[in-house]
Amino acid sequence: MGAFELEARPLYGIGTVARLTRIKPGTLRIWDRRYGLGASYKSQSGRRMYTQTDLEHLQIVASLVDRGYRIGEIANMERKTLAALLDQAGAGQGVTTKIRIKTLCLGSAFCDWLDKHPNMVSGLDVRLMREELESAVASGDLGALPARILIVSVGQLSRTQVDLIEQARRQIGAPLTLVAYEFANPHWIEQLAERGVACLKVPLDQERFGVHMAGLRQAVELDQGNSDAGELALLKPRLFDTARLTELKQIDSLLACGCTHHLAELIESLSNFERYSSECAVEGWSDAATHACVHAYINQARFLVERALASVLEEKSDRE
Repeated sequence: MGAFELEARPLYGIGTVARLTRIKPGTLRIWDRRYGLGASYKSQSGRRMYTQTDLEHLQIVASLVDRGYRIGEIANMERKTLAALLDQAGAGQGVTTKIRIKTLCLGSAFCDWLDKHPNMVSGLDVRLMREELESAVASGDLGALPARILIVSVGQLSRTQVDLIEQARRQIGAPLTLVAYEFANPHWIEQLAERGVACLKVPLDQERFGVHMAGLRQAVELDQGNSDAGELALLKPRLFDTARLTELKQIDSLLACGCTHHLAELIESLSNFERYSSECAVEGWSDAATHACVHAYINQARFLVERALASVLEEKSDRE
């Protein structure tokens, strides 16, 4: 990986891992010495920390040991083999065997922000790369990082930065991308949006960031065939503004049954709740993740009803 350092996130101390695996710290240390089942990440200060992958591997091992397997027999097995044994034992439920989505965070500004909000990447297999975009792309090392989600931070979003973002995506393998920027011309934001790249202005709002990340996660899971909510995709734009909805509620219905009025009222209601769900205060990542999913689903519902209303208006236009 060249001279650039990658930092794993999230990280856990041995006390946290002991609580989450129900393995005593002393036992964890013995497993580390004898079988190499220890913390894989070492900070610049020399402290060893457990990554998300380390934790989940130990959770599977601990579950198998609880069911009678000897640690010496399973310690060197690969995770897929351990997960298969767990499934055979009928104990797969409640133990994480799902592969986490690989996510690369590029740029010191966003990495520093994530240090203060570590729970925002809960459930992802994250690597932080504090190098700036230009030097990271020039190194050519990004090709060794097969991430599914790329988060990039830039200062000024210019044509040069847009080109560099595209180069980074090609090197990594065209991942879904989110850009955090300080300053930008709307033209370049639109250019990235046309390429499927979302942009957020810093300072980042945790709620909005959570909404976008929920969409990116769901898109990856849908592509992998792991999603049980495939209809949850990237956020949809509004087709009718408030003024147009008010107008449609006041005119005579375009359908004998009065559906035009009902559709306009329903869209207005969904739009209000969509705005509320994106702005209401939450505490902790768990609540934020729930609100993010609610907001994304309401967004999809509003868009589908707008499509229904648009079809009514198009039919009326064709008749005229």
